Amino acid sequence: MEIIKLRAVTATAKILFFLESRNLIRTLKPTKGVLNSKSEEGALGTIYSTSAKFGSHKLICIKPRLGKIRLCSHPDNEDFILVDSTANKFRPLYMAVGLHKHRLLEKKAKNKNLIEDDFILVRLRYNDPETCFFTMLKDTPHCELILPEKGETPVYFVTEPSMLITQDLKLDGYSFIAIPK
Repeated sequence: MEIIKLRAVTATAKILFFLESRNLIRTLKPTKGVLNSKSEEGALGTIYSTSAKFGSHKLICIKPRLGKIRLCSHPDNEDFILVDSTANKFRPLYMAVGLHKHRLLEKKAKNKNLIEDDFILVRLRYNDPETCFFTMLKDTPHCELILPEKGETPVYFVTEPSMLITQDLKLDGYSFIAIPK
C-alpha cells in the first residue's frame, strides 16, 4: 500500500485563494455587481443557489473524526462556517482537500499516479474573517479531521442542500498520514 503523507499548513487568505483559483472552494465575498453598484436603492446578488434536486438548504453542526482521512465529495456545494461562540479551547481542526476534482483523483489512483502534491492538509482557523467561511464546490474531495492533540474536540457548521449525498473517493492502494502544523 502506498502511503501519502500530508503536512498541514495553516489556513491563510493565500491558501484559500490558491484553492479558489483551482475552482475547488469559494470564499465569502460579494458579487462584483453588488460591490460595484452605485444604486441608491441598494443591490442584491446571488452567490450561488443549490440544485433543487438535492432539496432545500439546511444548517448542520459537526464534530470531526479523529485522525483518519477518508476523502469524499458531494454533487453540489456546501458552506463551511468556522465560528466558535462557546469559548472552549478547541484542538486544531484540519481539512484534507484533493487538488483535483473527484473523477480525476480516482483516475490517478487507478493508474497508480497519485502523489502528495495532489492534496493539501489545511489547519483551519476559527473566527478569522478571511478564512472562517468558505464554500466547498461540488465534486471537490475533502475530509475534516482532528489529530490527537490537547483540547476539546472542535465543532463547526455547514450549510448544504437537505438531501445532499456523499460520494466516497475510491483510492484503493493508498492511505494517508496527517502531519500536524
